[in-house]
Amino acid sequence: MINKDGTALPIFLGGQMLPDNLVNRCRAIRTAYRALEIKHHGAEWSIEEDLLALSNDIGNMNRLIMTKQGRYYDETPYRLEHKLAENIWWLIELADRLNIDIQKEMEAFLAEKEKQFGITDKG
Repeated sequence: MINKDGTALPIFLGGQMLPDNLVNRCRAIRTAYRALEIKHHGAEWSIEEDLLALSNDIGNMNRLIMTKQGRYYDETPYRLEHKLAENIWWLIELADRLNIDIQKEMEAFLAEKEKQFGITDKG
Protein backbone atom coordinates (compact mmCIF):
# COMPACT_ATOMS: atom_id res chain seq x y z
CA MET A 1 0.00 0.00 0.00
CA ILE A 2 1.15 3.51 -0.75
CA ASN A 3 0.48 6.67 1.25
CA LYS A 4 -0.88 9.75 -0.54
CA ASP A 5 2.62 11.25 -0.38
CA GLY A 6 4.03 8.28 -2.33
CA THR A 7 5.73 6.56 0.58
CA ALA A 8 5.11 2.90 1.24
CA LEU A 9 2.90 1.83 4.11
CA PRO A 10 4.48 -0.92 6.22
CA ILE A 11 3.06 -4.42 5.86
CA PHE A 12 4.06 -5.28 9.40
CA LEU A 13 1.18 -6.12 11.71
CA GLY A 14 1.60 -5.87 15.45
CA GLY A 15 5.38 -5.57 15.15
CA GLN A 16 5.70 -8.77 13.15
CA MET A 17 5.78 -9.33 9.44
CA LEU A 18 3.21 -12.06 9.88
CA PRO A 19 1.59 -12.26 13.31
CA ASP A 20 1.52 -15.65 15.00
CA ASN A 21 -2.29 -15.68 15.04
CA LEU A 22 -2.34 -15.45 11.23
CA VAL A 23 0.18 -18.28 10.93
CA ASN A 24 -1.93 -20.36 13.33
CA ARG A 25 -5.07 -19.63 11.29
CA CYS A 26 -3.22 -20.71 8.14
CA ARG A 27 -2.32 -23.98 9.85
CA ALA A 28 -5.89 -24.57 11.00
CA ILE A 29 -7.24 -24.07 7.49
CA ARG A 30 -4.62 -26.45 6.09
CA THR A 31 -5.60 -29.05 8.70
CA ALA A 32 -9.23 -28.76 7.54
CA TYR A 33 -8.17 -29.21 3.90
CA ARG A 34 -6.04 -32.21 4.92
CA ALA A 35 -9.12 -33.87 6.45
CA LEU A 36 -11.00 -33.37 3.15
CA GLU A 37 -8.10 -34.86 1.18
CA ILE A 38 -8.07 -37.95 3.39
CA LYS A 39 -11.86 -38.26 3.19
CA HIS A 40 -12.02 -37.94 -0.60
CA HIS A 41 -8.68 -39.43 -1.70
CA GLY A 42 -7.56 -41.64 1.18
CA ALA A 43 -4.41 -39.60 1.83
CA GLU A 44 -3.29 -36.03 2.33
CA TRP A 45 -1.69 -34.21 -0.56
CA SER A 46 2.04 -34.51 -0.93
CA ILE A 47 4.29 -31.46 -0.84
CA GLU A 48 4.51 -31.76 -4.62
CA GLU A 49 0.72 -31.61 -4.91
CA ASP A 50 0.66 -28.54 -2.66
CA LEU A 51 3.28 -26.97 -4.92
CA LEU A 52 1.19 -27.78 -7.98
CA ALA A 53 -1.81 -26.08 -6.36
CA LEU A 54 0.34 -23.01 -5.64
CA SER A 55 1.55 -23.01 -9.26
CA ASN A 56 -2.05 -23.10 -10.48
CA ASP A 57 -2.99 -20.22 -8.19
CA ILE A 58 0.04 -18.23 -9.38
CA GLY A 59 -1.21 -18.74 -12.95
CA ASN A 60 -4.64 -17.42 -11.95
CA MET A 61 -3.00 -14.44 -10.26
CA ASN A 62 -0.93 -13.78 -13.39
CA ARG A 63 -4.10 -13.63 -15.50
CA LEU A 64 -5.76 -11.29 -12.99
CA ILE A 65 -2.75 -8.96 -13.04
CA MET A 66 -2.70 -8.99 -16.84
CA THR A 67 -6.45 -8.24 -16.84
CA LYS A 68 -5.91 -5.35 -14.44
CA GLN A 69 -3.22 -3.99 -16.78
CA GLY A 70 -5.55 -4.33 -19.80
CA ARG A 71 -3.42 -7.06 -21.36
CA TYR A 72 -5.82 -9.99 -20.90
CA TYR A 73 -9.56 -10.48 -20.95
CA ASP A 74 -11.50 -11.09 -17.75
CA GLU A 75 -12.19 -14.82 -17.60
CA THR A 76 -11.54 -15.79 -14.01
CA PRO A 77 -14.10 -15.70 -11.19
CA TYR A 78 -11.40 -14.77 -8.68
CA ARG A 79 -10.33 -11.40 -7.32
CA LEU A 80 -6.68 -10.37 -7.52
CA GLU A 81 -6.53 -9.49 -3.82
CA HIS A 82 -7.90 -12.93 -2.89
CA LYS A 83 -5.43 -14.79 -5.12
CA LEU A 84 -2.49 -12.78 -3.81
CA ALA A 85 -3.48 -13.66 -0.22
CA GLU A 86 -4.05 -17.30 -1.18
CA ASN A 87 -0.57 -17.52 -2.70
CA ILE A 88 0.93 -16.15 0.50
CA TRP A 89 -1.10 -18.79 2.39
CA TRP A 90 0.34 -21.53 0.18
CA LEU A 91 3.90 -20.27 0.79
CA ILE A 92 3.30 -20.32 4.56
CA GLU A 93 1.90 -23.85 4.24
CA LEU A 94 4.86 -25.07 2.21
CA ALA A 95 7.35 -23.50 4.62
CA ASP A 96 5.54 -25.18 7.49
CA ARG A 97 5.59 -28.60 5.81
CA LEU A 98 9.29 -28.20 5.01
CA ASN A 99 10.06 -27.20 8.63
CA ILE A 100 11.19 -23.72 7.61
CA ASP A 101 10.59 -20.86 10.03
CA ILE A 102 9.39 -18.41 7.39
CA GLN A 103 9.37 -15.45 9.77
CA LYS A 104 13.00 -16.06 10.78
CA GLU A 105 14.08 -16.64 7.16
CA MET A 106 12.28 -13.54 5.92
CA GLU A 107 13.99 -11.45 8.58
CA ALA A 108 17.38 -12.90 7.59
CA PHE A 109 16.66 -12.29 3.88
CA LEU A 110 15.64 -8.68 4.48
CA ALA A 111 18.64 -8.01 6.73
CA GLU A 112 20.96 -9.41 4.05
CA LYS A 113 19.41 -7.25 1.31
CA GLU A 114 19.42 -4.15 3.51
CA LYS A 115 23.12 -4.68 4.16
CA GLN A 116 23.77 -5.34 0.46
CA PHE A 117 22.08 -2.09 -0.57
CA GLY A 118 23.21 0.02 2.39
CA ILE A 119 19.67 0.55 3.64
CA THR A 120 19.72 1.83 7.19
CA ASP A 121 16.14 3.10 7.52
CA LYS A 122 14.20 -0.07 8.32
CA GLY A 123 10.77 1.33 8.27
